[in-house]
Amino acid sequence: MLPKQTEYKVGMYLRLSRDDERVGESLSIENQRTILTKYIEEQHGWTLYDEYVDDGISGTTFERPGVQRLLDDAKNGKINLIICKDLSRFGRNYIQVGQYTDYIFPMYNIRFIALNDNIDTAKSDSASMDMMPIMNVFNEWHAANTSKKLRAVFEANAKSGKYKTNYPPYGYMKGTDKNCTPIVDPYSSEIVRRIFEMRAAGYNVKRIVDVLNREHILVPSDYYYHTIGKPNPYRTSHLWGVSAVKRILRNPIYLGHLIQLRTTTVSYKNHKTVRRDENDWAVTENNHEAIISQELWDRVREVDDSVSNGKSSKNGITMPLSGLCYCSDCGSKMKQNSNIHCKSKPCYTCGRYSRFGKEYCSSHTIRLELIESLVLQDIQHQIDFVMNEPDVRAKLLAYKQGENAVQDSSDRKRQHDIVKRIDELDGLIQSVYEDKVAGKVPEKVCIGLLEKYQAEKDKLTAEQDELRKRSEATRQDERDVDEYIRRMKSYAGAKKLTREMALELIEYIKVDAHPGHRNLPRTIHVFYKLIDKPLTNKRNALE
Repeated sequence: MLPKQTEYKVGMYLRLSRDDERVGESLSIENQRTILTKYIEEQHGWTLYDEYVDDGISGTTFERPGVQRLLDDAKNGKINLIICKDLSRFGRNYIQVGQYTDYIFPMYNIRFIALNDNIDTAKSDSASMDMMPIMNVFNEWHAANTSKKLRAVFEANAKSGKYKTNYPPYGYMKGTDKNCTPIVDPYSSEIVRRIFEMRAAGYNVKRIVDVLNREHILVPSDYYYHTIGKPNPYRTSHLWGVSAVKRILRNPIYLGHLIQLRTTTVSYKNHKTVRRDENDWAVTENNHEAIISQELWDRVREVDDSVSNGKSSKNGITMPLSGLCYCSDCGSKMKQNSNIHCKSKPCYTCGRYSRFGKEYCSSHTIRLELIESLVLQDIQHQIDFVMNEPDVRAKLLAYKQGENAVQDSSDRKRQHDIVKRIDELDGLIQSVYEDKVAGKVPEKVCIGLLEKYQAEKDKLTAEQDELRKRSEATRQDERDVDEYIRRMKSYAGAKKLTREMALELIEYIKVDAHPGHRNLPRTIHVFYKLIDKPLTNKRNALE
């Protein structure tokens, strides 16, 4: 049996959550401190060792700095009495609270007092101690109920377009209207726009980070606290990182759309953040002034989805075709390097050959200067075709659709016939009903006719849906062809292949094996975005 304590070293625990702040002064940290300090001073043989505070943290979790320090000191013998204003201050998770009060504290001979609830583990026979399990359950119920109400209010506000955030996204300031509509910040919005433009131009994220740090541009948290005239309270390297730039590049708020409720927590007990299904997001389109255009956003998405990640050289330059070239024989990505085959000039070599040797593939080596020249010539040829070929749109659409081009005209005729027949069936079904009501057709015959007509109608409706899907695909093909023509025309007169041009126009490139003689022409195959079939498997795309 553990010895009875006579001298107590007291740990005073104080906690206030954001939900409790709404209650008012009665639950404030200062109010708790005053009540507990007075009580401790009135006791003989009690010495206040330290106070432990968690301000603005929910009691449903025990991952609180103050309570963790309190428990560590108790286990290490620095304190042997823990006192708090009431049980809910210590925690609102009835399982964990009970575990500490019933098992852990007695094991370390630690006395626990919840003053306002008359809980004192030194008085185990009291009625209050008998009621403690019920109090714990009620405290957790209160937390669950409060959480449910707050979630409902938060979701209602989000769906009505109210933007509730403590920190506005980089590029915006928090609005002063009732919906807190984001307002464009003149300085940081230019940085955001520049980040998108660099990415659209083919910069990889690491290179963008290097540019921002080299120019000593303040990171978002530093900039926010600089604008409000306060020092940044968070520990930070004060340097841009890859994750910060990616968050900006993926945030649709810069298009002027407010998207909330993208994440939630597992429960009021488990605060782990999880991503919601997109159907559950609260989306308010055109909610505020956009920083970037839809076109720029789409170009960045294309770069993100490209088969090319691109590698920068030591001086931070990414070559135009980096990551876009593939070996036509084994399907592996061509590796940019300088070796004996290139006679110290930059070249592309089959990646599998470079890693495993000639037993697995041949080198397919091609000088960087040569392949860039060949690709530029092919692009110039495409531009000339787009600008000068008669009926170029129809020809490109026929090329993109292939066999489906002929099918489209027959689909339109079939859709017309289906609509006509469905109208006829509706009339027949109505006529059968009317004849049945008038007693002209026996019930058995009526049911047979209705089932026959309805079955035919269901079959035609299913076919109609399929034809509509194909029709939408055709319209998408038309949009792709129009965009392809626009992009090609935008580079008319280009004399140099750039990274931005390559990423905007080229899907990928296949490089054939070396012909064996330097006077023989090299063969490469350029596949263009929007027109040619994209790669579906980036790792082994051409096998």
